[in-house]
Amino acid sequence: MAETAPNKNRTAVRVEGLTLDRDGRRRFSDMSWSLAAGQFLAVTGPSGVGKSSLVSALAGMLEPTAGTIEQPAAAASAGMVFQDLRLTKELSVLTNVLCGRLGRFPWWRTLFGFPAEEKRAAFAKLEELEIGHLCHKPVRNISGGEQQRTAIARVLFQEPDVIFADEPTSNLDLALSERVMAMLRRECGSAGRSAICILHDTEFVGRFADLELRLGRDLPNGWELRRIAEAE
Repeated sequence: MAETAPNKNRTAVRVEGLTLDRDGRRRFSDMSWSLAAGQFLAVTGPSGVGKSSLVSALAGMLEPTAGTIEQPAAAASAGMVFQDLRLTKELSVLTNVLCGRLGRFPWWRTLFGFPAEEKRAAFAKLEELEIGHLCHKPVRNISGGEQQRTAIARVLFQEPDVIFADEPTSNLDLALSERVMAMLRRECGSAGRSAICILHDTEFVGRFADLELRLGRDLPNGWELRRIAEAE
């Protein structure tokens, strides 16, 4: 699929007055901001402040307590890298990645397998993440870090308008983490996609994100948004 230059004037995600209560406690309230197409938003903060709940709400999997979430740029698709990965353990690594594009085909088109060009494109993602040699292995037989890279390959192969990722490098070493972050950043820069990622590494936030959304009990309404000067 041909990639187009990002249109910074197009809104990818907009939230207005967002409030979220979980387990009988308010995590944040009156949250309002917008993310332009092509931008990378890092979600940061200590454990228990609602980072995963926020990303789940933004991805449409959790109903907020109050407020609205609009995704005009993501009307066609959104992709998610979950903490629990949600891979099909009985299927091969390659098939799990190919499933990222199931929504593009009528059911009968994949009845006897995916088209050869789709398999080549999916394999290229695996190669870039250094797991091409595992393409025919069942997911249940690979390590946690390899499974995480499979989930990342799947969402990149999907080519969604907005990528949501909950700690996408938690099981990876520094070199692989940097590669994954660079791939996500590239998707924003060259293809006009947007990314919203929970990150714990402050260096990665400074290097790869355009904006940082910090959650915390000590912050007004439980959140603050800052623009990262000249994101690298």
